[in-house]
Amino acid sequence: MKEVSMLALLCITVAAVLADLKDERIPNGVIVTGLLWGGTYQVMARGIMGMTVFLGGIMLPVLLFGVLYYFRMIGAGDIKLLCVAGGFLGPSSCLDCIVTAVLTGGMFALAVMLIHGSFCRRLFCFYDYISNYFKDRQWRPYMKETDEKSRFCFSIPILLGILCRIGGII
Repeated sequence: MKEVSMLALLCITVAAVLADLKDERIPNGVIVTGLLWGGTYQVMARGIMGMTVFLGGIMLPVLLFGVLYYFRMIGAGDIKLLCVAGGFLGPSSCLDCIVTAVLTGGMFALAVMLIHGSFCRRLFCFYDYISNYFKDRQWRPYMKETDEKSRFCFSIPILLGILCRIGGII
């Protein structure tokens, strides 16, 4: 049963990545399907304790990335996709996926900044953003519409994190 659930998680994640690449958003239908399948798997595999594992797995990404979402440094769809992974994998394995996704996402972001020659500018923008926030305590979205070249789909590093976890690399 575990193999089938991991295959389902991979299918849902690949569907989310494809939608994210195409439309720059992850459809809620994909997320809801993943949450239902993940909850069903946990209850079938562990009984009533599976619901505790499921809830812990879906709450971890919200707790870890809630502040980043508030400042629009990460998209809601990416957090929801991590919640789906947490629902299937549980909190401990979800944390492994999150760490791997953040590290690979960081390497990907660094590569994008180096390719576009925007590394120093992005560091200055981040410093400026943080100092302005602490100076006037006013919320502003971190990314501007003009920063399109600096954006990438974080769902891809999430998929890589899930693949590493399922494959036993982490």
